[in-house]
Formats: sequence, structure tokens, C-alpha cells
Amino acid sequence: MAGAAEQRVGPWTLGEQLGRGGNASVFVATRDGSQTPVALKVINTTRVEREPYQRFVREIGFLREHQAVVGLLPLLDAHLPDKPSKTDRPWLAMPVATPIADALQGRPLADVVHAVGAIADTLWRLQRDQDIAHRDIKPGNLYELDGAWLIGDFGLVAQPDTVGLTAEGRPLGPAHYMAYEMIRDPSTADSHAADVYSLGKTLWVLATDQRFPPEGHQPASTRGFGIGDFRPHARAVALDQEIDLMTRLHPEERPTKEQVARDLAAWEQLASEPVVLDVSAARSRLRKKIGSQIAEQDTQAQRKELALAAVRRLQELTKPLNEALKSLSARAEVDSATDKMTTNLLKSHDGFGTKQSVFRWHRCTLVRPLDGPVTIVLRMCRSLELMEDGALRLHLMVHVGPDGVMATMFNWLRPMTSAMVGTVEAEQMLDAGARDLVVALQQGIDVFVDQLPDSRNAS
Repeated sequence: MAGAAEQRVGPWTLGEQLGRGGNASVFVATRDGSQTPVALKVINTTRVEREPYQRFVREIGFLREHQAVVGLLPLLDAHLPDKPSKTDRPWLAMPVATPIADALQGRPLADVVHAVGAIADTLWRLQRDQDIAHRDIKPGNLYELDGAWLIGDFGLVAQPDTVGLTAEGRPLGPAHYMAYEMIRDPSTADSHAADVYSLGKTLWVLATDQRFPPEGHQPASTRGFGIGDFRPHARAVALDQEIDLMTRLHPEERPTKEQVARDLAAWEQLASEPVVLDVSAARSRLRKKIGSQIAEQDTQAQRKELALAAVRRLQELTKPLNEALKSLSARAEVDSATDKMTTNLLKSHDGFGTKQSVFRWHRCTLVRPLDGPVTIVLRMCRSLELMEDGALRLHLMVHVGPDGVMATMFNWLRPMTSAMVGTVEAEQMLDAGARDLVVALQQGIDVFVDQLPDSRNAS
């Protein structure tokens, strides 16, 4: 609103604009004959059939019906004209309250938890007493007034016997704080569980003094995103675990509003207990000092887990080959890790380059149907090697020759291939390698059988 003629709405003289959204604007305003300022919310549309206007009407109706509920930003007055126009605008007046993020700026973590705990308690009472969900929990809709922590903006409120206003397929809730089920299909989502998710995101933002939370589930173990990484505190890990539960992707895995309120109250008592050894500040300094080394170690550990997954995948792909060799000879030794000749052969084909190996796995299936000083052996060898740069190397070999003698009747060594561990390219590398191994193994089996002595000719 600009211009002298637009500095008034009904009986109100407008002052500083406190906020503006897609549906409404909020101003500091004073009424004729009074010097007490209020926060005046003015709807931006005059079309009564539109969803924003209907939500504005619903918010006013909700606040009028629930004036006695402790914990809500109260309604002082409201105006809903029969025929809204630019000269007769709908509005509602509330006390001028302090946004929760501003009120908590610079205050101890215990104050943050106490404030969010009060909000959780109000949400729980609304659910318990009247089955009401807010559906728009975020710092911008939470306030402090005269020492009380209050919830405002009930335009998206869900309560029994209300008609849905949101068009099918449209997400419902605050961006960055919205549970996935409210994005996918808010009409079937559990609004109370969605409130818990949004409150978990709100707790993280207020506790870390960040503008926005990370997207999706926030596991307590995620490096660099714990509350203690931003605000060292001896009991920060307990809050990380609470946020982990509150932001689970499956709504049924989240705690109830009652449980959240109880947990945050319990945390306040927990935090007041004496601590024998508080290493939170040292932990923060340690991460700043050797954070890069810790990150590298974490990365290597994650890569090793992915390499082990690749091992399991290669075992799965070659299981039919092992079973075929077992059917070829019941004495086949499947997945040996101790065959010295296999180790020597694979070491002789380590590849090239200066990168160091951080993990190696190899297995060999041996077919040795006859005993004797010198017997023909078929070997099917597989090896995976993880390099320090995250490259996963695949070695495959089929070898036929006399056991214990460095002689070869058939030797197939697939050129070493490499892909970054955990990638789709690595999965394709394993699949292609297994297919090549089938072809080579078929050839090796033919040579192996041909080279075995024919007992029918023995005298």
C-alpha cells in the first residue's frame, strides 16, 4: 500500500509494515482514539470465492472460537464485510508480538528448548481437546508476548467438520518445513504427524540460529549438522536424537505431540543436572582444527561400506557360476580366500599408477577333481580393490593349468576396469564383468575337460 489515501484501512492508521506474504500483509496500526499499536493483518484479495480469502475467514472464525486457549496469539478484533472492496478491506487485529527467532536471539540453548517445548505443549492440547492441527508450523508463525510463547497464523488449521480448501494435488504447509506426505497428498496425510515434523525443523533452526533447515530426514549421526556443531552444549546430542525422530520420513515413526512436549520438558531437567566432563566446546574446537582429516576418514569409511556392498553384489552375480562349477565337480572348492597361486597371479596384475589400495577382496573357486602329485586345476578368480581416491577396481581371471606348477593351458585375464565406488557406473562394471566371465569360463571349462587324463586308457 503506497500513497496517502492508502495509509488507512477502516478505522486504522497504518504504520510500519511488519510482513508480507502471498495472501496478506501485516502492519503496525493504531485505531482512532487510541495510541496502543496492534498488528493489523489485511487480506490481499477481495474475491470471496478464492482460497486465500476463505482461509482468512477460517482463521478469524477459529480465533474467535478459541479465545480461551492458552498459547495462541489472541484476536483483538476483526472485520469481514459482506462485499469486500478496495475501500472496505477485510482485516484482523492482534497484539504486536516479537517473532520467536528475534526473541531467542543470543539466548541460551535451554531458553530455545523451553520455548519450543511450550509450543509443543500447546499443539498437544489442541490435538487432545479438539483434534486440531496447525499445519503451518515454522518460526515465522511463532511469537513471544509478555514472556509467553504463542502460535499465530491459523489459516491452514485442520479441525473436525471442516471442508478442505486445498485443491487436490497441491502441497500444503510451509516450504523447507513441510513433511513429504503434505507435499505428496495433504488430503490423506496425518496432519498431527506433519506438525511434529515441522516442529522438529523449527527446533533445529532456532537451536542453530540458521535461516533454513536441511531438507528431509535429519539423522542424528550426520556429520556437521548436529546442534553441537553450531552451538556447543553438553546435552546437544539428546536434541539431535529428538530431531532425528521428529523428521522421520514415515509419519508412524515420529513421536506424538505429547511425547515431544514431554521430551523437551525432560531435556530441560536433564540439562540442569551437573556434568562431570563437558567436552562440547573442545569437540567444536577439535573439528575446526582437524575437521578435514576427520572428514577424510569418514569418507573412507563410507567408501569401504560401499565397496563391501559391491563385494556382495559381485558374489550375487557369480553365484550361478559357482553353482555350475559345483555341479561340474562335487569336489569344487567355492570361494577360497587362501589359494596362494590366485594371490600371486592377481598381484602380478595390480594395474598401474601411484594410488594406494585401502581395501582388497579376492576369492577363487577351484575345480580339482583328482588327487595326485600334479593334477589339472580350473580357477575362477575375482578381485575388487578400493583405491584411496574412491576408485573401485575389478580384476577377473580364468586359469587352467597343473596345480603347483607355473604352467598354463588356458589363461584369460580381463583388462582391469575401474569406476567410482557406489556409482551406477560401478554397478554396470560389475554386471559387464560377470557377463564376460561367463564367456571365458565356458572356454576354460572346455580346455579343462580336454586336458584331464582319460582313465579309460589307463592300464
